[in-house]
Amino acid sequence: MMNSEPPIAIELDCETGVETVRPLTDQEITQLDADVARGEAERAAKEAAEAIEAAERLALATWIASQPGLPEAARNALARATGVTLPGGTG
Repeated sequence: MMNSEPPIAIELDCETGVETVRPLTDQEITQLDADVARGEAERAAKEAAEAIEAAERLALATWIASQPGLPEAARNALARATGVTLPGGTG
């Protein structure tokens, strides 16, 4: 962990109401660091997947909009069905 304060655990005995504050063990600190790293990796993976999906939607919207042979109603229906917004706001 990158904090200058030693991490602590606060334990509360629900039956007695006694609160115990103690430093985390080395094993608990290692687990906490691993959990934080896993969470950061999952967040980065989610953001990457969302960026890919956004790029795919943009490519699809661009393709649909570039089809001059499609009637406007068909382009709009394709856009709605695929969840993209066509340039100019239709779809």
